[in-house]
Parts: sequence; C-alpha cells; structure tokens
Amino acid sequence: MGIKLDRHKPRNLLLSIIYKLQKVLPLTNKSKFKLFLNLEWIFNRLSHEMSFKLYSPEKHPVRKCSKEFILDNIENTDAVLDLGCNLGDISYIIAEKAKEVIGIDHNKNAIDQAKKRYNKSNLKFYNEDAYLFLENNKKYFDVLILSHILEHLDNPKEFLFDFKGFFKRIYIEIPDFDKSYLNHYRKDFKLKLVYSDNDHIYEFDRYELKSILKECNIKILKEDYKYGLQKLWCKV
Repeated sequence: MGIKLDRHKPRNLLLSIIYKLQKVLPLTNKSKFKLFLNLEWIFNRLSHEMSFKLYSPEKHPVRKCSKEFILDNIENTDAVLDLGCNLGDISYIIAEKAKEVIGIDHNKNAIDQAKKRYNKSNLKFYNEDAYLFLENNKKYFDVLILSHILEHLDNPKEFLFDFKGFFKRIYIEIPDFDKSYLNHYRKDFKLKLVYSDNDHIYEFDRYELKSILKECNIKILKEDYKYGLQKLWCKV
C-alpha cells in the first residue's frame, strides 16, 4: 500500500537551491540531463547500501518480501538446490520449510562460512560445480533456486537449457531494469552508469526475461515485481 499526501507540499530548500543552480550551469541540456541521471544513480546506490545498515536482515523490506514469496511456494516435501548460495542465507531460510536443502557454490570461502553459520539436519553445503554435482550424483530436485544468478552469466539461455531437466520448478530472482523509466533514459543516452552491480553481464527488462523463458519452454507460474526485483516461480 502506498501513502496519502497533503495536496500542498512543504518547500524543499535543497531542491530549490539545486534547481536554481542548474539554470546557470554552463552546460547544454543534454549534458545536464546526463549529469542528473548519473547523480541519481550514485545516490540511489548509496541509499540502498545504507539501508542494510539501518534495517536488521529479517526486517529489511527487500529481503522480507523475497523470503515471503519464496516460502509461500515451497512445500514441506520439496528437495531444493540453491545454486550460487554464497553464504547460505537463502538456503537456511528455505530449510525452515523444505524437506531437504542443498546449497552449492564455486566459492570455497563462502561455503566454509555457510557451514559455520548454519547448522540444520536438512541443510548441506557443497563447494562444487553445480552441473557436475547433479550429473555425478544422478540426483533430481523439486526446486532450483536461482537468486541473482542469471545476470552474471555469459549465456543464461544455454544455462537454463542445461539445468532445467533436473528440476520440476525454478525460482528466479534478478534486478528489474524496468523498475524506473530513468534506466531507459540511461540506455538511450548510452550512459556507463546503467548497471546494478559491477560484475553483471546482463540487466534484464521484463520482456527479455520472459522471452528467454519461453524459448527454454519454461512456464511462468507466479510473478512479483517489488523493490526493484523481478521474482518468478516457474514450471519446467
């Protein structure tokens, strides 16, 4: 739910000062526009990073929303593979409900920390290549968790084709390029500050992600778009 505002808003002194200053800046309108887009990107990033210092992990709106959307669609009979689990935060949350959870990551230090932080009988962590793990163990899972994975891959479509045969359902969470029209301005004007993380290869808009899933013959069951994220439950 949003908020209700008074029709007459109080004057913002900083906005008034900046508005007057921009009128006298010796720049073209195009240069001013690009400058403001870059400043918005910088302050948006700083604000988001600061939010994690002010909210506890269990009360942060972004994490809380993702947790609810994931757990609402996990069954207590599910075997779950959390691919790219990093420190195991999501794996541990899912283990509250699922029958079995395996977190897997190529980063050994992250897996070592996950093992120290989280100890549950139905939760295990492995430092292995996910595809080799599935092939060697001939193990099939009900659910594949892909939380902030696809945007890091060179070929996400090929990845989905390779992995989908081991699972019944897939949860996908990625940044939402369509969260703001400003992102499309950045794209049109070819600004370098248009990504949501330094090591992202892709920033998916909603149409692009759905197109990839359709080509992979993966059906979307549920979708949610809040807090700058695309969250989808899919059926293989």
